[in-house]
Amino acid sequence: MILSTSSGDFPIPPDVASRLPTVPPVPDPTAPQYRQARRVFSDWLDAAPEHTIDFERLRRWHLVQNQLAAAACAEGRAFVVTEDGLD
Repeated sequence: MILSTSSGDFPIPPDVASRLPTVPPVPDPTAPQYRQARRVFSDWLDAAPEHTIDFERLRRWHLVQNQLAAAACAEGRAFVVTEDGLD
């Protein structure tokens, strides 16, 4: 798995990937079937409270990883994807 950040793309170590919640991709507004995909995604979110929690956990993790990657790049350090922000 690869994590795309504003600082580049980074491999996600298997031990981190195994802890990530399973969440469908957010629909692309430029996709031809966007309205249908948005409805399906919204239905998935509404189907169970755990879905919304998993989505928010993954969103927060991605934001934290993006910040850590930016800081590492600004300081000239190598960035390694971690679990920071997941819990």
